[in-house]
Amino acid sequence: MKYKSLISALAFSLYSIISFGQAKDVKSKSPIINADNSVTFRLSAPGANEVFVEGSFLDKKFKVRTKAGTFGKTQKAKMTKDGNIWVYTTKPLDSEIYTYNFVVDDEERIDPNNPNKIRDVNDYYSYFIIKGGIADNYITQNVVHGSVEKVWYPSTMKDMPKRRMTVYTPAEYKTNPTKTFPVLYLLHGSGGDENAWEEAGKAIQILDNLISQGKTEPMVVVMPNGIVKFAAAPGCDPQTPNAKATAMNPESMLGIYESTFVPEIVTYIEANYRVKKDKADRAIAGLSLGGLHTLFISANNPDMFDYIGLFSAQTTNALNDNRITTLGGLATEVEGLASKIPFLNGTKFGEKVSGFAGKFNDGKLEIYSKLDGKLKNQFANPPKLYYIAVGEDDFVKKLNDDFRAKLDAEGYKYTYNETDGGHSWENWRKYLVDFLPRIFK
Repeated sequence: MKYKSLISALAFSLYSIISFGQAKDVKSKSPIINADNSVTFRLSAPGANEVFVEGSFLDKKFKVRTKAGTFGKTQKAKMTKDGNIWVYTTKPLDSEIYTYNFVVDDEERIDPNNPNKIRDVNDYYSYFIIKGGIADNYITQNVVHGSVEKVWYPSTMKDMPKRRMTVYTPAEYKTNPTKTFPVLYLLHGSGGDENAWEEAGKAIQILDNLISQGKTEPMVVVMPNGIVKFAAAPGCDPQTPNAKATAMNPESMLGIYESTFVPEIVTYIEANYRVKKDKADRAIAGLSLGGLHTLFISANNPDMFDYIGLFSAQTTNALNDNRITTLGGLATEVEGLASKIPFLNGTKFGEKVSGFAGKFNDGKLEIYSKLDGKLKNQFANPPKLYYIAVGEDDFVKKLNDDFRAKLDAEGYKYTYNETDGGHSWENWRKYLVDFLPRIFK
């Protein structure tokens, strides 16, 4: 892995020099973290008329607070020209990972002088880390390191005989070959994949650091791909080499993934890794769409998981029991009509209509039905930890408030962590750091 990372870094640096004309002048170094934790960006763009830097270190503008959450537009900061170098310095920043890009005459660019980049859905961002706080957990420290594997497992999903997941094993997995370990299933959000928690979430560094510090138990962590229309991350599946990620994944909210999770993913892990196989030794957690998956996988399998984590969870797919019944019947009718109506039968439009309806019939909508009864069954022998975390500005906060009210009405115990901020990796990384020391105790 180290050799691959070195080769990637060298290739990216060469690409930067060729593409953006990296200046030899030391003034082009970027970003520079100053003594007061302010950050100076420099970009060589001598022919540019106007250059901005946009990033997560800037407050959103036009912020509007609603019952559903706080919404705003990403802000840009104008850079000033110093000879051929464009410059901007931030205010002192708190410890965190910050992402940014440059906008050169309306063209967005990553920083050619910074080899550190993160992919989120289909977008790439340069990033830097301010140490001295929470972000120390996200840095590769001088500690013992676990191992990471990309694993293909057998799948029953349509046209998908194999699917891919990322598996982390702690350092002790190799040094103590007879020991078995608890296992955490860690799920990504919409637009993510089996690489998301490793790359943007810094889960590997977090696990290595917390385990080495004795703050959390050594564990196996499984990070599957929850997007049902793709078997793997973009560019990683030979069957769909040109697939592009998208933040819109309605197929992943039809119960297909949840219904195959235990029989396929859990079964594979327990057959191929030295993991413990009791409820007390299994945890599941997910962010956003992964929170929806976590909620319903655990509710439909009440004897499987003793530790459940909902991070900015989408707590509903907007389908109540009546809608589920109606949609199932409607999908059957539409599929039948598409094969009988002359202007639909055999046409591309007809195939799309039939295909869309077929997705509902291929789905397992009953996964989402009768949630009240499923929660009652789940909390009859309650999990040791039911953890809910969300930011005060998150657009899913209202959904989480409503879900907590449902739990409160029945007296179901849970742990609640409300933070500042919104629907972002800044929060999800923090939630993982807070969640890990609570499990398998």
